[in-house]
Amino acid sequence: MTTDIEQATMRYSIQDVIKILENEPVRPDHVGQFTVVQVMNRVSIAHLSIERALKFLITRAGRPLTKEHHLGDRLRELAQHEPRSADFLNHAFQVAVQHYRLNPKADNMGHLKSLESYLDVAGSDRAFQDLRYWELHQSPDEVLLRRLYLALHIELLYAVLELLRGRPPTDTVAIRVERAVKQAMQPASELACSSGTPQEDYVRSYLAWRRGFASWCDALADAVRSKFTNGDGFANGLVVKAYRELLESSDLAVSYFAGTLDVLPRQPRDVIPPVEWIETPPQQRGFVNAPSGEPLGEIARRWDGLWDISPFLEGAVGVTAKAASQTDAQCYLAALFSRVAEITVNGEQRRHRIVTDEVTLLDWSQAQFGHADDPPTKNATQSHEVVFWDVDHGLKVDNRISLRVRREIERPLVHVLEGVVTMVEGHVIRLVGSYADEVDEPDSCERSP
Repeated sequence: MTTDIEQATMRYSIQDVIKILENEPVRPDHVGQFTVVQVMNRVSIAHLSIERALKFLITRAGRPLTKEHHLGDRLRELAQHEPRSADFLNHAFQVAVQHYRLNPKADNMGHLKSLESYLDVAGSDRAFQDLRYWELHQSPDEVLLRRLYLALHIELLYAVLELLRGRPPTDTVAIRVERAVKQAMQPASELACSSGTPQEDYVRSYLAWRRGFASWCDALADAVRSKFTNGDGFANGLVVKAYRELLESSDLAVSYFAGTLDVLPRQPRDVIPPVEWIETPPQQRGFVNAPSGEPLGEIARRWDGLWDISPFLEGAVGVTAKAASQTDAQCYLAALFSRVAEITVNGEQRRHRIVTDEVTLLDWSQAQFGHADDPPTKNATQSHEVVFWDVDHGLKVDNRISLRVRREIERPLVHVLEGVVTMVEGHVIRLVGSYADEVDEPDSCERSP
């Protein structure tokens, strides 16, 4: 039998490891091997701590201590002698898999169907030895790297900690995150008020808004989706402050939740640009290009199945958006870098998608002929290059055209190019003519053909 001080010592040991892991999170490095080293070091620490906790629970039940590292075997042994503890660990694991958006049906993720299968793969004795000595063989394409999840190991630490608190275990990652969101969104200092004051009205309105949702997490998610425009200035300011605080939380589960609230909604499928895949494993990272070959941006699949999007905006740009699927990521870049233009060719009206963004549209007005120091003048003769999304635009040299594109900002203005086509090469045409802005007319230009 174990003593209270022994259990308190084991509990402190787990808390210490959690603190180490949360205070020193993995920071992705341009050198992939450096990132892997961070993951391996942290997972091996977590593995050893989980192993010690499971063995402590087993010996607490009166069983002898074993020196084997296989966590799957330890879980099965615990299930024989403390089935309720094993059941709680299984439940906590399933909640964590759901929290981190992991899909057990995806490739290399079938072991996430149960805690037992996860530990047999990512927590085996062989896995533990590979983690400890990874630097000696340095194989970044190992299957193990694609099958272990530091976040899940951390959640297992929280789960075994629950089993050592001296009360029936209750907290899963969902409960812990909900509690953190509530604490951030319900600060006592800012909700304190005197009866009959304007502050009381603001507080009552804020709490009434919150009661419209099933949970604090749901309320925060709705506020982020609506870009913090659901309430008055007091309520919106309170939620924005809470959101920023949660994004910086040292608890990975909390910061992860906050960081995924801005995932893009399903994107229109008007056009889906191709992807040029790079590196290994396959179809995890690639460049998205327009059919013309114009580069639009880079997409990369994250460990949780979401896709990071890095548009090519005047040089190197970091991740600016996240999508739930590869197709959404591609379509987001297509929408960002293309517009549907209304084109009149020798009196005939057409609609074609062109490759452009707001910066390029604004640059049209600077493309005039003349001395470099001459100030731009409206309606001056200019040379413009226009890239079409599809090659079958049908334009020919000497066509007189008018091209109208609605702006995404400063509506109701519309960009207008008028001139004569002087060159046609596949997707690209060049025209000489004039540029102007016009006041938009209802239904004059549409986003989709």
